[in-house]
Amino acid sequence: METRIIEVEAFTVRGYELKGPLSEIPGIWDVLNEEIAKSGIVAEESFGLCLAIQGGEIHYLAGVKSNLAEGFPNTEEAVVPAGKFIVAKVEGGVSEISTAFNALLQMDGIRLRNSYGLERYIHPKGSEGYTIEVWMPVE
Repeated sequence: METRIIEVEAFTVRGYELKGPLSEIPGIWDVLNEEIAKSGIVAEESFGLCLAIQGGEIHYLAGVKSNLAEGFPNTEEAVVPAGKFIVAKVEGGVSEISTAFNALLQMDGIRLRNSYGLERYIHPKGSEGYTIEVWMPVE
């Protein structure tokens, strides 16, 4: 798996929150995607933030950068703090996201920092489909 280290400025993600079983994540994406379609915005990227996880329960936010979500009803937001992330492209689609996260966690020489792990979905205007990346915060 190819990885790269990036450094980002802080940014805010606004969208729909889930506190529940991992199996409910697709439903929260349905809500976000419906709202994006209704609003007519062009979101060339979207994010899935793992705010906390314990056992089979997750605190998760599916959203877009906050300036794009103005007017979306009943949203929550979270700030992704500035800093470094190790990034890997997910091969094989959504079902392989956990495999990619686990591979990053097992890499030698990686020191995690306190922040959110996240998924980034890249879907440029006019494209069919999307690319998925996983980001883990590192020192």
